[in-house]
Amino acid sequence: MERQLVFNHIPKTGGTTLRIILNRVYGHEKVFFIQSKNIGKSLDEFKNLTKPERNIYRVVSGHGAGLFAGMLIKPFRISILRDPLSLFLSQYHYLKKSPDSNFLKEVSELKSEEEYLEYAVAHGQDNLLTRYFSNSVQWLADPEIPIPNLENEGASMLEQAISNLRQYDALIDLSRFDKGVYALSKKLNWSKIPIYRPSNMTKKDHHGVHLSKDYMDQLRHVLRWDIALYEYFINEKLDISLSEPRKRFDYPFFLLRQKVVVLISKMLGKS
Repeated sequence: MERQLVFNHIPKTGGTTLRIILNRVYGHEKVFFIQSKNIGKSLDEFKNLTKPERNIYRVVSGHGAGLFAGMLIKPFRISILRDPLSLFLSQYHYLKKSPDSNFLKEVSELKSEEEYLEYAVAHGQDNLLTRYFSNSVQWLADPEIPIPNLENEGASMLEQAISNLRQYDALIDLSRFDKGVYALSKKLNWSKIPIYRPSNMTKKDHHGVHLSKDYMDQLRHVLRWDIALYEYFINEKLDISLSEPRKRFDYPFFLLRQKVVVLISKMLGKS
């Protein structure tokens, strides 16, 4: 039996686009999608499946997918990383506007990024890379479990995240997303890469808004665990697109195709 895929989708890292790709490659019915608004229910549903029922699924995909990995035999682990500062600010604007957000009511009442920073620390929305890769997100499935405070647990969580990072079979850098998808397709022997366009992109409403140096310094301090983890990922060259061969005849055509898709999407106002 082929190894099942576990896609650990960290918020605002391009995961919705990759999820759509996986659905098209393996078929929607073969993907167990974790409901982001009720991760606990999804976890219980998966736990209650028999082994043959679990084996029907080729992919387990969604926020908190790391919590599901222990129920599979040597799964093929996938995730995407993003520059932590960009991720944090994108997450703020997503939570503030999206009806799919679990935090919409509270965050929509916040008036600035400065107010959100304090809120994010209290509600586990800071250092998302470290939280997810250290598998310290049990509270997403069970509200009774306390949210880890990185001021107290950051060093140990970062150490665990770095260790876990190296156990992943495919890591993609969002800044090299298309190259990462191409490399992933070769590693998993896909017959073709389905046409896709960027999905769930947060519309930025902060153009021209100046974030003070004091705020950015404070943000870097709060996100120091994610910054360290992302730097480790970059320095160790763990991005799959840097290790998989690219000198295949179809590679430049794939990149050109995606540029055309993005251009058309922008012209049609869909990205």
